[in-house]
Order: sequence, then structure tokens, then C-alpha cells
Amino acid sequence: MRKELSELLKKYKPAFGPIHREAVNLSWVIEIHSSSLQTGFYVFQSLEQTHFLPTVNGALWGKIPEYFEMLSFYKSTRNFLIHHFQLSVSPEIPLCKEEPIWINLESISFNVKEFFRKLEEFAITGFVEVEDRVQRERGYIFLQNGLIVDARTEQHKGREAIKQIITNLSENVCLISIYQLEDIVLSFLLSDPKMVSTSQKLEDVQDFCQELSKRHMGHLVLLVSVSMQDYGYRMFMDGHVIYQSAFDEEACVFEVYLINQIKQFDILKPDDYIQEGSKIKIFKSNEESDIIYFCPACWSVVSEKDNLCPNCGYDITDFHKMPYEYKLLMGLEHPVLEMRINVIHTVGIKNLASALPQLEYMASKESNPMLLLAIVDALGKMSHVEALELLRKLSYHPYPIVRSRARYILDRKLIKEKKL
Repeated sequence: MRKELSELLKKYKPAFGPIHREAVNLSWVIEIHSSSLQTGFYVFQSLEQTHFLPTVNGALWGKIPEYFEMLSFYKSTRNFLIHHFQLSVSPEIPLCKEEPIWINLESISFNVKEFFRKLEEFAITGFVEVEDRVQRERGYIFLQNGLIVDARTEQHKGREAIKQIITNLSENVCLISIYQLEDIVLSFLLSDPKMVSTSQKLEDVQDFCQELSKRHMGHLVLLVSVSMQDYGYRMFMDGHVIYQSAFDEEACVFEVYLINQIKQFDILKPDDYIQEGSKIKIFKSNEESDIIYFCPACWSVVSEKDNLCPNCGYDITDFHKMPYEYKLLMGLEHPVLEMRINVIHTVGIKNLASALPQLEYMASKESNPMLLLAIVDALGKMSHVEALELLRKLSYHPYPIVRSRARYILDRKLIKEKKL
């Protein structure tokens, strides 16, 4: 299994590293990934061996090796880790994040009620992911045509979950992401499907899905492709494929789910749980100060005088001892959009090659056009071949403003090279 994973890594780039042990504060890396609920795995390398350590939603599964020379971190899907590392937890039906949607929170003055009204106005079918950096938990609000039909946290479902998520939005530092889904996908995500089989060979599992859907006439059979960084769906009914999205025929693992009954949605009204005038957390540690201070480990707001984070206990003075380039890499995870954009700008000026894997990941997952434009501009300042390749990818981005900017910068680079 370890040899198989090593071969697979040749196809992917790490989100962090490789970096030498002496140039990194390992406890800080672990803390930053824990606070941002990262799912993936660490690769600890030495001349003698390579050690893999998975982390699910920021929690480590195993022990850090006593000795290593180089460290890398790869982002991964949760179900991939469960299968490859044989973790003692059940796979969950994955949430596909192919179609992100952007809402300008400043345009609604960070008002919680206005946020949900905007979702209803846009008639979004999909889900809102709320990542609470203080409580270290994720919550999901599911929408059909802009109306809330379900909500989930690790501990709760339905009304209790939506109540908790709204409280977190107004009290804690949170990151908000919105993703669009088709109605049929939303239906099977919320219908509590039962996993019945897994396989590493598509041919075997596809035949099984066809036969299973014939035996259970009128029921849905869902085939999920699980690769290291993505999920895909293929749905069967009565022996035929009736829906497919982002399906990867070369995925590492294929999961089969049986859906006996499509859930009937109940409409949840967010106004029942929102206090009048409640706003999404404003990032200020002192109302009289224009400067906002954050713990670099958990990103909660702290006081200027704090040496230890009152939330996670991290020694903030350690951060000042870090190499500047290392601080930039971690700053790409900052919860405030303007700060992330500033870090991206600096990464471009510094021509920081080690930031390119994270920029590539952000370019594929982010929906905010201002942040995407910042990535394009930063890539334009960089001299690495990988930066040019990513610029070419962004020249075909779905957002016209992003692809036109990428093409403009590519043209300028070509003109400059001809002059030289």
C-alpha cells in the first residue's frame, strides 16, 4: 500500500513542502492544519524510509516519526484516506465541490439575514459550507432553489444544526464557501444512502451496479469514484445510467451506495434562529483600533498584548522566529480575504516557487473573482515554468474577467520574451 501511494504521488503536487526539518516548526504546521480542519496526509522522508501520516478534519491518525529530514503535506479526499490507510471510520457520502458560487458579503454589510435572503434571491440549489476556525468544526446548510431544506454538523442534523451554524457565523471567525448542485445530486446526498460495496476495478463494480439496480427496481444505485483529490458520481436506475458528474474512470477506489427512498424535504426558516441585526463575524480585536490581530495557528482574533493564544494556547512568539517565506505559505490560509490577497501579491513579488501548489489548489477551488485575479497577477510576476502552465489553465477559466486577464498577461510575457 505504501509503494502504491508513493507511485500515486508522482501525479500530484504537495500543498506544502517539501521542506527541510530544520526550516520548519513542526508543531506549528500541525496546529495550522488542525485549526483549518485539513484533510490529507503528511509525508516524512529520510534516506532510510518514507513515513505517511493521515489527518482527517485536522485530527492526526498515528504518531509523528522521531526522525525525518524532509516534510510534505498533500491535501486529499476523506474517503481516499479511509481506504488507503484502512482507518477505522466509515466512508461518508462525499460532497462534490465542482461549481463554487461567490457572494460579496460586503455588499450586504455582513448581515446574517441578508446573507440568507441573497441565497434565496439567487435560487441556489446546493450547499453552504461554514468552517468555524474557533470551534474547529464544519457545518453544512443545504439549499433547494434558495430555501433551506437541511443542515448538518458533526453532532446535529436539521433544526439543531442550522441553529448552531448561525450562532457560529455571528460569534466566531468562520470561512464561508457556497457550492451549486443539481437537484438530483442534492436528493441523494440527503437521503442517507447505504454503502454496499467497494472495489478498485471499475469493470467489476459497474456490472455490480447494473445488476443491483435491476434487482431493486425503482431504487437508485450510486457509484462514486474516489481519487486522491476529487469525487465523481454515476447513478443507476433499473440497470441504466441516469446521471453522471465529474466521474473518474481511473480513480483509485469505487464505492457503491444503495438509496432506498428519496428524502422529502422540509423547509427550514433561518429567520427563526437569527437575532435582529446579527452580523457575520467582524474581524476586530478592539473596536477602537483599525488593526486586527490573529493567532497564526487557529486564526482566532487575539489582543496585541497576547503572547499565548487564549483559544488554542499557541505561543505566538514562536511565529516571529519563522522564516519569512514560511510565514507567507501559512498566510495563504488566512480567514480574511484581503489578507489572503495581500499574501498572494507578496508571493508573486518574491517569486516563491514553494507557493505554486497551493496557488494551483486555490485557483481550482476558489470562487471569489478578486482573489482569482490576484492569483493571475501573482503568476504573471513569477518566472517559474509551473507558473506559466497555471496561467495557461486560468486563460480558460469559466469567469470571463479571469480568463481575459490571464490571456492579457500571457500575451505580455510572450512579447517580452520575443524582445529578449
